[in-house]
Order: sequence, then C-alpha cells, then structure tokens
Amino acid sequence: MSYLKYKSYFVSEDDGTFWPGVIEVPSESEIQYEEETKNQFIKDNPRIITGIILLLVLSLFFISKLSAFVLLLLLALICSKEWFDIFEYDIYIPYTLLIYSPLAPLLILYFYDISKIHYPYFIFPIGLIIYTGTFINYGIYDKFGSVFIFHTWFSLGVVSIAYILIQYNILFTYLAILSIAVSDIAAYESGRRIGKRKLIESISPNKTFEGLLFGLLFGTIFMAINISINLEASLLITFVISIMFILFGVIGDLFMSRIKRSIGIKDSSNTLPGHGGFLDRVDSYLLSFTFLLIVSEFSLLNV
Repeated sequence: MSYLKYKSYFVSEDDGTFWPGVIEVPSESEIQYEEETKNQFIKDNPRIITGIILLLVLSLFFISKLSAFVLLLLLALICSKEWFDIFEYDIYIPYTLLIYSPLAPLLILYFYDISKIHYPYFIFPIGLIIYTGTFINYGIYDKFGSVFIFHTWFSLGVVSIAYILIQYNILFTYLAILSIAVSDIAAYESGRRIGKRKLIESISPNKTFEGLLFGLLFGTIFMAINISINLEASLLITFVISIMFILFGVIGDLFMSRIKRSIGIKDSSNTLPGHGGFLDRVDSYLLSFTFLLIVSEFSLLNV
C-alpha cells in the first residue's frame, strides 16, 4: 500500500515540548481502491452475503416453536405469492384466497393435537404422484394443474417441517435445515471449481455430478452429526436417513427447476440477490422434510 508523507510536529503530554516528525496516510487513490474492492466483493458475492443474512434471520425466528411457526406462516405467504406471480393470475379474489390457503394446515397443526393426525399414511403417496407427474411433463402448463401441484407439494412440505418441529426439538429442526444449506454450498462451490460433468443439463444446466457428490458428502456428515447430538438412533440408521434426507433435497430442487424450465424462467423472483426468490430457497427442504416425517412415524429416530 502506498502512503503520502507529511511533515508535522508532535507534542509531548508530559512537558509540552515539540519535536518534528512525519505522518503517513494512505493516498486518495489507495483509499478509493480499497472502497472499490469492498464494493466489488459485495457485487461478486451476493449469494454469500444474502445467505449470511438469511442465516441470521432464521436464527432469530428459531428462538421458540411459536416464532418458528411465525416464520413458516410468513414463508407460506411469500412463496404462495411468488408461485402465483409466476403463472400471472389475473383474478383478484380467488388469487388472494389461494395465497392464504396454505396457512390453514399450519394453523390446524399448531393448535390441534398432532397425536390424532397421521399424515404419513397419505402424505407421501400424494407427494410422489406430484413429483412423478411433474417429471413426465404432466399437468404443469394449465393454471388448474399449477394450483393443484402447488397446494399439494408446498403444503405437504411446509406441514412436514411444522410436524417435525413439534415432534422433535427446535435445535434438531434448525440443524436439519442447515444441513441442506451446507449441502447446497458444498455442491455450488465444488461444482463451480471442479465440476465438469453435467447432472441433468435440460433441467438445471449449472448442476454437476461433482457438485452432487460433494453436496451429498458434506450434507450427510452435517445431518448425521445433528442426529447423533439430538436424537437416538443406530449408526446405520443415522447414515441412511442422513444421506436420503440430503438426496431428497436435491430431488426437490430439481423438481422446482423442472417447473421453472417448463415456463421459461430461471428464478421465482429476484427478491434475494444471488438466490432468486424465497421459493427458490425452500424448494430443497419440502421433499426432505416429507421424507423425515415418514421416518418419524416408524420411530426410527427417538428423542
């Protein structure tokens, strides 16, 4: 770093005497360069900065189960709005009702005794039909099909997250969410640096096999540690559940990518710099937590 030198005098605090000296300050061009470097980092890494902010906000909401439910309700509203904006509905009252309707199962789940509800017996078959139907190009282009898919797929996922939150503890749910984030980061960075072989280029051109492997590795390790800390399960069960949880997250992400490709868009919105919209962030979690809900029903994971 270059400095400008100025002659000056220094004063002693003890006896008030003066002596000559030199003050060195960064040059104006150097200061401008540092500011431009900082601004350039923000421009080049919006994904990282936005991710850190989202992580901090998520941490605040997971102080209690009630605050976590508030977060889920807000996400349901925002993601519903993004979904119906994608398909450009031009009707006002039904549009508004459709946006608010995913909140109903969450509110019922929170205030109703969950021991009387057995979602897993019908939630997963419906989910599989939706995901399979989307990948074979069925029922996605018309508005009725899009409404049906959203309210089953999205509601299944969000209700599953809420169910896991109630069944287990806040820390387990929070770390399970982070494990998907860890997998995404590992897949993104490894794919960007060493990725060569495309995963499914027609659906998601940026995803690679190398990114998939590293994402599965780091996500599985993180999720396995989470299970070991918070729940009781054998080593084999922990490993299998962890890798399946992360793998279903990848499938959920591809599912949403398939929908967006079918209507010619990349992101659900541009609300989150570097990430797209909120719907682009939660798509990986919906199928993963639906799978985790099935696991909880068979008592494979115990508190």
